[in-house]
Amino acid sequence: MANTIQHEDFGEKIGGAKKDLWKDRGLYADDLSSMNEREAEKFVKKDNVWKKPDYQAMLDAGSPLGVVYFVKKVRDSLGASPQYRYGDNTPEKRFARQKEYIDTVRQIQAVMEDVQTVADAMGVYDRFLVGNGYVDMVQGWGSGIHYSATEKGRNNPVITDKLARTLHIRSEAYFERDFTQKARKEQFGVPKDQKVPAGYAIHFYDGKNGYSRAGDWRPGTYYVTKGYSILQTNIESHEAALRWAKEFAGQRSKSEKVRFVPRQLEHVHRGGPDYRSGQEINGQDYLDTFGFRGGEFGNWMNQNDRQASLNMGFEALKDLASALQVNDKDIAYQGVLAIAFGARGSGNAAAHYEPLRKVINLTKMHGAGSLAHEWWHGFDDYLGTKMGAKGLLSEQPYLYPLFKKLVDTMKYKPESQEQAARRTEIQNARMQKNAEGWLDSAVLSSLKYYGDESTLEQYAALKTAFLSGEPGTVDKISALKKQTAGRVIPKSERERLESFERILHGMQEQETPQIGRTETDYYRNSMKMGKECEKDGGYWDSNVEMTARAFACYVKDTLPYASDYLTGHAECALTFVTDKSGNTELLRAYPQGEERKAINAVFDEIVADLKLQHILTHEDITQPLPVKHVPLAENEQISMFTDSRPSVIGQLAAAKPAVKEKPVQAASKSTHAPEL
Repeated sequence: MANTIQHEDFGEKIGGAKKDLWKDRGLYADDLSSMNEREAEKFVKKDNVWKKPDYQAMLDAGSPLGVVYFVKKVRDSLGASPQYRYGDNTPEKRFARQKEYIDTVRQIQAVMEDVQTVADAMGVYDRFLVGNGYVDMVQGWGSGIHYSATEKGRNNPVITDKLARTLHIRSEAYFERDFTQKARKEQFGVPKDQKVPAGYAIHFYDGKNGYSRAGDWRPGTYYVTKGYSILQTNIESHEAALRWAKEFAGQRSKSEKVRFVPRQLEHVHRGGPDYRSGQEINGQDYLDTFGFRGGEFGNWMNQNDRQASLNMGFEALKDLASALQVNDKDIAYQGVLAIAFGARGSGNAAAHYEPLRKVINLTKMHGAGSLAHEWWHGFDDYLGTKMGAKGLLSEQPYLYPLFKKLVDTMKYKPESQEQAARRTEIQNARMQKNAEGWLDSAVLSSLKYYGDESTLEQYAALKTAFLSGEPGTVDKISALKKQTAGRVIPKSERERLESFERILHGMQEQETPQIGRTETDYYRNSMKMGKECEKDGGYWDSNVEMTARAFACYVKDTLPYASDYLTGHAECALTFVTDKSGNTELLRAYPQGEERKAINAVFDEIVADLKLQHILTHEDITQPLPVKHVPLAENEQISMFTDSRPSVIGQLAAAKPAVKEKPVQAASKSTHAPEL
């Protein structure tokens, strides 16, 4: 019977999915009507309007090198996104500017698609700028003609001096120099495997213009340079010289970062209560139980995959409600959230949250295990709206003191006594060195010039007293300089030295070092992860990602049983790194040990406070679904994964159904040790 169930998108249409948008044709102004403000800000970009042309295909089709390069430079001269004026301060005005941007980019794109020859390129200025009323041709004295921007052109931010200069081709010789020759110099259109590394050059030695101290530079060979330096000579062929240059440059280039993709779970285990009451879940259950706004499936997910995803996702979300002790309706943020299974993914992400459409997507292959992580991203966005943030709350944690506390706890921890003592020692040594430098610069040269050995011995003794923080030492040193050189230390320098004297004295008075704070292992490892893996640029050590990874660990620790679909990837952020000495270690970019306990305690505070604010609803017990009257066959859940319709998702699920037991409330448990 289960094989006849057809699971389709449910609830409100989420919209905005890649399958529903301008993926191939590019963005038109009419597409703005289906976007909200945040989407328009994100998607109205040059790369979405005028898709990057396949320049290599144009060259292969016979287009001249300079012409293709001209097309590229014209496109490059356009702004990447709309440029807003000071007066564009309302959604309506910004919408008008976005429409203007799309229309203008489309205009220049249409003109450039007809450019096939140098003559065509030379006519673009008049055809586009003059023809569309952005520039006027003005008759000057005699037979001279010049161009002047119209009000329409001045008010359109797309029409810039950079674009006009690129389009203005004065002659064929100008075109040859500025486009054809530059294209050759930049190796434009040269296949990647044939390109000389940036900064390097390969030359042919004809025996006429060269010099070798050893006299061994053979004519008819090639040599490699970088800048003005000759790196290698006497290479037999251009191909051999290219290989040598690539190998040499590769030895000196930074190694490529590894691509981090969460490992697909081999099995999805779960040991909790039977919240489904033995029933197969459908989309309506998500709407009724959690209050999701809607849900959708990817086109490549068969019905078996859809059923398995619905079942495992439902149980995982019930587990989440149990772990947090919240109402089921809180899981969808009181009707704000939507969910998608394999419908909106791209790249290698296991799952992702789309703030523009308030939807969580779990990919077909890797989504299992990341639900808690992505749920937190959505909740972070939801709280940001509640707290008045422009985006996710973790990006502006100061708006909510407990979020500020969470970020601080993730990144910093109190120093140990040993760390404080070592830090104090280093700081004191640095301060003494700095003070000594200022003191020597103020008096030493004068004492050496006017004084004698006895004077320098007196100065050495006074300097030792100064560096130990003895009060009144600066006065004595100034008097010594007066006695020796006839003048005291200048006022500005004396005030600086007296300040050093007070600081050095305070250092000596401090009996025990003050305990400060140091970076947590979690924070340090997250920063290291950014250096080792793709998605750097602040991804791994950002507040957004660090809070999400920590929350997944918190839920895993809070649940008294395994829930792999919910938290299976909680401890997957790890990789092997090699230091300068060649030693290899396992880098873990998730909280562990005492740091993890401290972070979990702050999450407890946040959840409790949000319940007091009625943003979350307290529920002691998570209830299962009521039992439906139509019984299912005993082996129906397993039999749905047939040979004729194999299920990737279904194969991940445990072979036997969850043990039916009375719903229990999640209890705290000790920190999980990761399985490697």
